[in-house]
Amino acid sequence: MPVIITRRPIVGNLGTFNPLDLSNRKILVTGASSGIGRATAIYLSKLGARLVITGRNQQRLNDTMQQLSGSGHLQIIADLSELEDMGSIFDQATKDDVKLNGLVHCAGITKVIPLNGLTRMKMLEEMNINYFTFIELVRQYAKRKYSDAGSIVGISSIAGDRAGQCQTSYAASKAAMDISVQTLSIELVKKGIRINTVLPGLLRTEMVLRDEYIGPDLDDVRKIQLLGLGEADDVAGACAFLISDMSKFITGRRLFVDGGSFS
Repeated sequence: MPVIITRRPIVGNLGTFNPLDLSNRKILVTGASSGIGRATAIYLSKLGARLVITGRNQQRLNDTMQQLSGSGHLQIIADLSELEDMGSIFDQATKDDVKLNGLVHCAGITKVIPLNGLTRMKMLEEMNINYFTFIELVRQYAKRKYSDAGSIVGISSIAGDRAGQCQTSYAASKAAMDISVQTLSIELVKKGIRINTVLPGLLRTEMVLRDEYIGPDLDDVRKIQLLGLGEADDVAGACAFLISDMSKFITGRRLFVDGGSFS
């Protein structure tokens, strides 16, 4: 009996299919002058996104701008600690009458503060940048004049999930972000907006390398993280996933990018 082989016709050019394609997406990235923010902006631009990047340092933001792929990007010098000025950032970001399709909040600070040095002012400083600013950014993004839908990603930290020495206020600010995202996801789904956080482990960034809790003991990182010290691009890739339609069925969740950290 002859064997009959039936082949399905190939439809389209599968070689060009990219589920992470961000063409025609306009994304706001905060803290883009260095570290995770810079890496994320560059990564998203390579996927076709049009970027609006913010930061406090003009020269560093210029450096990021020069490394972006594509065209049509915008940079905004802004101090995100001034919550009352947040609306002006979104006004500038959408002054071309093109609404935003996504937001990645990377701006943040971390300080190693022992209990005897933990003052209310120091705690408020970290909470303001790491948490209050994030909530205000989400509030502004959700306005119809700035976006119709899209995806929001907040850069949290494994510090908000497990104990770290002398990180009381930092851990509190990140844990607050994570739990708020669960609540916000319920409200934002009505507007077609997804919201998630990314929790990085120890990365090779300026902010982490200069902290005394790591110091010169980089060789010991594998005792904490199975895959050793991560790179900012590792987190940028996670952000791209959450911004893209590949994660369209994910909201209100935490994505750990911690190199296998279980302690």
